[in-house]
Amino acid sequence: MSHSSPKNFIVQGVNMVKEHRESNANLDGSEKKISFVINASEDRVSRLRQAYLDGTLMVDSELLAEKMLAFEQQLEIVFPENDSP
Repeated sequence: MSHSSPKNFIVQGVNMVKEHRESNANLDGSEKKISFVINASEDRVSRLRQAYLDGTLMVDSELLAEKMLAFEQQLEIVFPENDSP
């Protein structure tokens, strides 16, 4: 069992406090970003809902199908199916 000198212990403690403060600052920034994304999503959903109710929402079914296929292809790359049982 090794013994640390008091000086080393104090330096390590200071580093831990600094890392904790930096970690908290990063979390605060992340919370703000998440809040912004949620608010932006809610706003977009509200606008889409209103457009649907107004009858002004136009859907390009061909473009939608292309995007769905592209998404499926991405899923196959990330989660390949195994042919063997």
